Amino acid sequence: MTPRTLHRGSRAFSPSGLRAVCVAHDEAGTRHLETWELTEAGPRRRLRITLDRDLPLTQCVALDDGRALLSWHEPGGVQRIDLFDRTGGRRPLGPCPTPLRLLPGLDLPGWIATAIAYGADEHSTVFRVGDDGPWLTPVTRLPGRLGGTAAVGVCLAVTAVVDGTPTPLRIDPTAPESGRVTRLTPDGDGTGARHVLSSRAGRVLLAMDTDTGLRLAVATGDDVRLLDGPSTPDSTVTPLALDPTGCLLAAAVNRGARSELAVYDVESGAVRQVATPPGVVGPEAAWTRRGLWLAYSGPTRPTVFGWVPPGESELRSAPAQAGRHPARLERLPGAEGSVEAVVHGPDWRGGSPVVIALHGGPDRHWTLGFDTLLQFFADAGLAVIAPNQRGSTGYGRGHADAIRGAWGGPDLADIRALRAYVDETRGPGAPRPAVYGSSYGAFLALLATAADPEGWSGCVAVAPFSSVSALHADANPPTRHLIDRLAGHGDVDDALGSRDLLRLVERIRTRVFLLHGRLDETIPVSHSRALAHRLIDAGHGDVTYREPADRGHTAFSPLAGAPQPREITDFLARPDVLRRASAGQGHRPLLAAAAHH
Repeated sequence: MTPRTLHRGSRAFSPSGLRAVCVAHDEAGTRHLETWELTEAGPRRRLRITLDRDLPLTQCVALDDGRALLSWHEPGGVQRIDLFDRTGGRRPLGPCPTPLRLLPGLDLPGWIATAIAYGADEHSTVFRVGDDGPWLTPVTRLPGRLGGTAAVGVCLAVTAVVDGTPTPLRIDPTAPESGRVTRLTPDGDGTGARHVLSSRAGRVLLAMDTDTGLRLAVATGDDVRLLDGPSTPDSTVTPLALDPTGCLLAAAVNRGARSELAVYDVESGAVRQVATPPGVVGPEAAWTRRGLWLAYSGPTRPTVFGWVPPGESELRSAPAQAGRHPARLERLPGAEGSVEAVVHGPDWRGGSPVVIALHGGPDRHWTLGFDTLLQFFADAGLAVIAPNQRGSTGYGRGHADAIRGAWGGPDLADIRALRAYVDETRGPGAPRPAVYGSSYGAFLALLATAADPEGWSGCVAVAPFSSVSALHADANPPTRHLIDRLAGHGDVDDALGSRDLLRLVERIRTRVFLLHGRLDETIPVSHSRALAHRLIDAGHGDVTYREPADRGHTAFSPLAGAPQPREITDFLARPDVLRRASAGQGHRPLLAAAAHH
């Protein structure tokens, strides 16, 4: 029986929008490079190439002629790029001299992809990737970090971010050096404008986030014009694709854990809803003469390419996979009002073991899309509650900004209130819930066990950090930028005190499982090592530490072949036994000094 696909990542569309490429992960743990084409009858897979091993940090580029580029990083950190032809033949282009971000190519001879490198001098270099002569050729160098990048014929539309301020630019490689870069700032208040989309007709869409929602501007040539954008104070709008004329915009309207598809008339402002099954759409999409197609994932549908045929108003997608657990949404009490949670598996009100799963970010949220992790927990008999506490995105700016300057404050209060409600509803004889978190969610999970020492049956923390200040001092520039952008500095003035886990470990009474990949470049593994040693030095009776040598920030994956999947579910489902107050009782601490596979 052919293993079913669980996830399609590294998704990318070709410049014309008629081709796509992705990396598919199946139940056996095998990775495949897939190429797709949008035909008159809908999306069709054209090629599926089994990759010989797990390739971390993959990037893909789809070419209009059916070829594809695949980039990945070797264990030593060297980035490599291969070119696949239409029959699956593979040609190495060579190791990259510097870390590169790959993007679609331009409509110029031999220009198969665009690459961008960001240097220690805080400048970005744009490269041409070619299949004739030198494969990597520098084009221009600009101050700041470049994002929001797309091909517009022979030009490149980008957003340069300097000192936190975005500026949309057009780069024309065919122009003389002095006139190669043009600003696309709209008249009036263009502060914070960024490039988001481009159409085949050459129209460029800019966006600005304001207090009242999304503000749009359209650039045609050198003419930049402000528009009235969709205003949604209780949701988030993500522009997905412009139609071939540049007059219609497909957008994902994200309301909490689910998103819906809408078509917005750029000229008139009229909005047309597209019937969308429960789940999430985008962010990758393309709109061609054969219709709109985009990434779609539902509770029982791993990511597929959905399709809206020309003239229709309903998203078509692949059927649900049999045997999957249907997710459901519940509103549950937080500290100051209810929070939405995605719930999987058995009814948490019964006697099954419960795990409260905390997302990372913190600027993230759980969705109704297919989630391999939550499905895996439900397969193990766990009742899963995945809350979108304050600080989560998708519920308007007020909800997301509630933790600015107070990480581990309002969000921790919501988790504590939720745990208390679950305990009260299940009754005194039911097992206490366990808590699982990854990255920021791991930090929050450990804080929760310190805040309510007797409230949890166990805690799994994947790639936690010990404190915001320590992470800011140790982390790489992108992580420090995220902390600054989300106002992670600051502390919460309450009885728990400073949110420093090294200070709070003596309050933790429950079983703790720490997992951290040795190759993590986002949160250094030294944070988990320090936490494990401090827990043991404090006399904690049950600490398990795992440090896989070949894993990075995503240290845990339920895909076959990944380390520790069954060990973690067994840990979360273990019968609840109240930890004895005296040190040394219960399980002895287990700290792996070397890597554990």
